[in-house]
Amino acid sequence: MKKSLIICLMVAALVCVFALPAVVAGNAPADNMVLKTPEGVKMTKAEVAFPHKAHVDTKIDCMTCHHKAESQDAITGCAVEGCHMDASKAAKKDKKGFYQAFHSKKSVASCLGCHKKEKKAGNEKAPVSCKACHPKK
Repeated sequence: MKKSLIICLMVAALVCVFALPAVVAGNAPADNMVLKTPEGVKMTKAEVAFPHKAHVDTKIDCMTCHHKAESQDAITGCAVEGCHMDASKAAKKDKKGFYQAFHSKKSVASCLGCHKKEKKAGNEKAPVSCKACHPKK
């Protein structure tokens, strides 16, 4: 009886040691990502390589970019239902459209808006040109 209890406790401890970190990190994004358009939409420029870890390392609050998420556990990408799904030409100027999620100069939640603010503050690493983010295909 005592031996089986010890074995069960050891197995439970091993499960916690090896499985728990995977569960906790399960919601963490990759260090480097590729930003893509919503499903079924053809990109007109090259995909954008996004250094997510570099942005996390600068201590930007996740909720700045993921402003529609109710919590950090509920974070999704921009091209999901209920977020910036409309990538049509008509929605290009709509703040809820996919294009503006990344290119709005008026919102610090968009890449370009934040990068322009950073550039103005003296951060020369923040890219603001089309080619800096969209290298030739």
